Amino acid sequence: MSEIDFYPELCVKLEKYLLSYLPKRTTIKYAYNNNLSNLIRDIEIDFNIKSSISNSYLPNLKLDILIGINLSGDDDIIYLLFEVKHLKQLSLADYSQLTGYLQVAKQIKFGFLLIVLKEDSSSQLSNVFSDIINMKSLPMDWEIIFAQSGTQYSFNTGICYYVPNNGIDWIDAKEVNGISSFERLSTLILSE
Repeated sequence: MSEIDFYPELCVKLEKYLLSYLPKRTTIKYAYNNNLSNLIRDIEIDFNIKSSISNSYLPNLKLDILIGINLSGDDDIIYLLFEVKHLKQLSLADYSQLTGYLQVAKQIKFGFLLIVLKEDSSSQLSNVFSDIINMKSLPMDWEIIFAQSGTQYSFNTGICYYVPNNGIDWIDAKEVNGISSFERLSTLILSE
């Protein structure tokens, strides 16, 4: 199996978890395995809402999963980007890919590296990647200022893992301000 085979199952699980932490009138839509502008278009069509991000430049990034959240019928969508890997363990290069996507996408405020663990996985993170997190050397909440324009963007990240036919769990990254639970993610979403 490839990581793409897990996208539908992951979307359903992520929606279920998120809805259990967000207000009752929250609705969630998702799209996967397409470029950013098509994913946003598909989610906007499902919501019948034009989001503020669609008025911006959308780079031609091919993304794994994009989840749109509409809180209580308001008129905008909060997006969550999931970069999915089907590996034995994650490395710093995988995290760098996620942060690169978020830097280019600019207005997506939440991004997650999600590993679908292979059966013979002994640990979710490589030794080097785990050491970097434990040494508090990895930024997971970002503020970026574009020097030319002075425009500022920020985003938060987290790392989670999925054992097929089981639940989604989080890597503890609280010490580096990473999102480490659905509860924390819901708090951040509600503060948007």
